[in-house]
Amino acid sequence: MATLPAPCISHQYRRRRFSSPPAPVLLPHSHSTHLRPLRRKALSPTLCAATAASRREAAVSRMPRLAHREVMLALAHQMEARLGPRLLPSEVPADVAWFGDAAVPGAALGSVDVHGGAPGSSIDFMLEAWFHRALPTGGAIDITSLVVFLNGTTDAPHFLMELIQGGPSSLVVLLDLFPRRDLPVHPDYIDKYYGATGVDAHRINIEKIPQVRPYVSPSLLVRSLWSPTAVVVDVQCGEGKEAVLEEIVRGQLAQSAVELLDVWLQKCAGSVVEMEETEKESLVARDKMISTTSVKLNLSANLPKIFDKHVSDRVVAEIDKAFRGP
Repeated sequence: MATLPAPCISHQYRRRRFSSPPAPVLLPHSHSTHLRPLRRKALSPTLCAATAASRREAAVSRMPRLAHREVMLALAHQMEARLGPRLLPSEVPADVAWFGDAAVPGAALGSVDVHGGAPGSSIDFMLEAWFHRALPTGGAIDITSLVVFLNGTTDAPHFLMELIQGGPSSLVVLLDLFPRRDLPVHPDYIDKYYGATGVDAHRINIEKIPQVRPYVSPSLLVRSLWSPTAVVVDVQCGEGKEAVLEEIVRGQLAQSAVELLDVWLQKCAGSVVEMEETEKESLVARDKMISTTSVKLNLSANLPKIFDKHVSDRVVAEIDKAFRGP
């Protein structure tokens, strides 16, 4: 999946168009059409986290084992545990929490989950997505995303990590504290969240890896949205070098992701910034404009290349609800 900002999924299989769309798996599902949790009495945070972790692990265990998925799984667990009662239970329908291709079992698998932020917290929502698609020509594309948006109580950056594996020894990495201010106009914002926190060290360390080269999105809009410390790279290890990629993923990439997440949890997730109402409204409107544009231009166009249109439409609709709000 491409979430925010969207790195064009088509980059990975522009030359691999499918001969026919797969049919959706028919799974028992809830008839609820609402993704964002209702404002009702929440379950205990411990029970909520255990349920979500169990569902997440069950979904990921059905997909081929990949190092990047295991790293993201650990990050999602840590995110959920640290945010605790600031997250509400997920109410994602069962046919979005898990879906696949009935015609070719195991060829197209996906899972999307969303937790809304609890009242009084700075969390808007936490979204995670896990996609696997075997290609007719051999190989597969695997996409894993973890996004946490903050609400209008703060202007602190969102957290974004997306990993796109288009081959056994290649990986696109998108990792950022996603800025919510126009940075040239707010140099103090740069100092507070990117300079004083030292997060640029992660970009520098990852770009020093010999197999890493810059990833350039075909979208000019997307290129303008990243922070100056974003890790936006294409890891190319070469044919037969799967072990090299795994070492990079479990090593420097995992270390940087964990440390960046820790910075975000300490400096951003619980922050409250006093703003005039008009300033707050402008900030939230900017968030929604960027996120809904991403859904429209990328997810709606590219998910049908991975899943049957009926399935992709249902998944895109639920993700769109998370970004748009109730």
